[in-house]
Amino acid sequence: MSDINKDEIEERLNQTRAALLDCLQGLGAEEWATAVQSEDAQWTVADIVRHLASAEKGMIGLIEQFQQGNDPVPADFDLARFNQRSVQKSQELTPADLLATMDVNRTRLRQVIEGLSPEDWQKKGRHGSMRILTIEEVCHVIADHDLTHLADIQKALAP
Repeated sequence: MSDINKDEIEERLNQTRAALLDCLQGLGAEEWATAVQSEDAQWTVADIVRHLASAEKGMIGLIEQFQQGNDPVPADFDLARFNQRSVQKSQELTPADLLATMDVNRTRLRQVIEGLSPEDWQKKGRHGSMRILTIEEVCHVIADHDLTHLADIQKALAP
């Protein structure tokens, strides 16, 4: 992978996160508590952000493991259970805490991306979805994940 593609991936990650943050910043308590139907779960806006923060942290870990040649996700991994549990475990986090966590995660993701060699981008492993993905594809999943849940949030908040 060339640096040009790496730059494009970083730009896409920046754009999708900016769009998500534009939606979230300035929401009131009632809006953070709005129910959102997403995939098979009904969460609040805050729960969706809890999920996004947890998922990104997990995918950063996957990238690091793939880079080292490891494949850490077991074949019997239950993504739905993991997602539900991660949201439950972070219920005490306030919207401000969640936004700060997302910022920390994104800073860490940028650091990990900067540390990747051109050869690393095609290293593969099992994602929680059970698909075998390259590091490059995991980065696209992170961006797509933000956009998917942004759409869910916008739909729930629409008048």
